[in-house]
Amino acid sequence: MRLVAVSMVRNEGDIIEAFVRHHAGLLDHLVVLDHNSSDNTPAVLKALQAEGLPLTVLHDESLSFQQGPRLTDLARRCFAQVGADFVFPLDGDEFLRTESRTALERALLQVPAGCCGKIPWQTYVASDSDDSTEVNPVRRMRHRVAEEPKADVKVVLTRLLLSDARWQLVPGSHMLLREMADGATQAADMVFVEGVRLAHFPLRSQQQYQQKILLGWLSTRLQNPTEMVAAESGQQMTAMFWHWRELFARLLTDPSLTPADLREHALRMYVDRVPLNHPFTAHALLEDPVAVDYALSLTTAHDSIALVSLALWADRLLTRVGEKL
Repeated sequence: MRLVAVSMVRNEGDIIEAFVRHHAGLLDHLVVLDHNSSDNTPAVLKALQAEGLPLTVLHDESLSFQQGPRLTDLARRCFAQVGADFVFPLDGDEFLRTESRTALERALLQVPAGCCGKIPWQTYVASDSDDSTEVNPVRRMRHRVAEEPKADVKVVLTRLLLSDARWQLVPGSHMLLREMADGATQAADMVFVEGVRLAHFPLRSQQQYQQKILLGWLSTRLQNPTEMVAAESGQQMTAMFWHWRELFARLLTDPSLTPADLREHALRMYVDRVPLNHPFTAHALLEDPVAVDYALSLTTAHDSIALVSLALWADRLLTRVGEKL
């Protein structure tokens, strides 16, 4: 059985080495599409590829983040060109958890023909007990939400389904959809891949979160320049952008972010999925560290990562503006 992961990443320099080394020990190949990163992500990926790891690195310099179509295309290429039997569309902050490769294969064989597999999220959050000197977020962040009220899932793609060109991944790879002849949309049937979980590390440090907020909102503004005007005039802001504007405004007021802030924001946005001004719901946490059987050699702590990434992003933007003058 040949297992492949595809991922579209941007500015994941603090975790991308862990992501690649973790999955290189479990899967047969990884295809990572770097979407115009302005941090050290491209350099780390290049170095990992030079080591001879089963990694293909591609680059996307476009301004828009077309994750669904790009990952669908990459998955089809993996089935056709890499001989994949199953393809895992993963984000750079998501880590497969399973007892062993043998157990993973055994579970995948139970996915019925014509269905997708699905793997539930486990959200890991910052804790006051985290070792701040540990550069690997997967080793540093040992606590996850014990019970997730709105547990999301990621699909596992099969060759049979992707042979129909109408099937497309949605952003986030939470489901597979196709448009029918009558214009209706159909979701693919999904069954749980037994014994497999996906550890998710969305908010990992002050610098990583600051970078996420700054570039998230500015990229949104670049692609949707009327959004702020609409919001300031009292019109309803598009739901997918509400959090970037609110987080950006908060960051300008107070850029400091404690582990408690990271934990609360992660619980609001990724567990309860509510705005930051929504009443906060506390969740019990469980110490359940993800096994780390590899060493990092390329990841270091960068105190100025957010500022550097912002400067490089702005520099690239000005270059593009100048090319159009």
